[in-house]
Amino acid sequence: MSRLSDFFARGVMTLADGAKKMRSVQVRLLADEVRDDLEHVEPYGFTSEPHPEAEAFALFFDGDRSHGIVFTIADRRYRLKPLKTGEVAIFDDLGQKVHLTRDGLEVYTPGWLHATVDKDAEITVGGNVAERVGGDVSAIVSGNVTLNASTVTIDSASLHITGATTIDKSLTVLGGLAVSGGTGASVTGSLTTTGDVTAGGISLMSHVHTEQGDGADTSAPK
Repeated sequence: MSRLSDFFARGVMTLADGAKKMRSVQVRLLADEVRDDLEHVEPYGFTSEPHPEAEAFALFFDGDRSHGIVFTIADRRYRLKPLKTGEVAIFDDLGQKVHLTRDGLEVYTPGWLHATVDKDAEITVGGNVAERVGGDVSAIVSGNVTLNASTVTIDSASLHITGATTIDKSLTVLGGLAVSGGTGASVTGSLTTTGDVTAGGISLMSHVHTEQGDGADTSAPK
């Protein structure tokens, strides 16, 4: 019977070919034994391209050193640590990570983040939205934000904008309009209203003047 050491071995990966359907690797095992074209078996739905000198763990069927696979490759140089019991993370050598922490989900990248959704996207914050239970959303952006959509609906009791606002096209207000503070309201061009306009308590439609001659009131404007 072959020795157990003939079935299992550990070493370091020296070369990798990830272009194949199943990645093949060259591994330098202990005692400087080099094995070429070992298949690196990965779980379905997950793949990675390891760095040279990463640690490889190999299995040889029937103890035949010419027929083996690498069932896992680890790299202690970049392993995310420390993690708490029960936590899970995806990470790489750049410090990028998707970390399922005890408190929530943490995603970090020093580069760009690109997400494509072919159908609908929905984010629920604070549990049952219908019951309006807790939960805030905050986005801090040092550059510009652009939103391209056919229509945008904001269903909120109030909307607070702290900076200047520019609207390129028409503005329709259905629930009334109030202006306070600053320098008031200024209109460049014509202003049309179907109702009355009151300035300083004086109606534009019903105000009268006193005649200079007899002191009688004029009729209302027409």
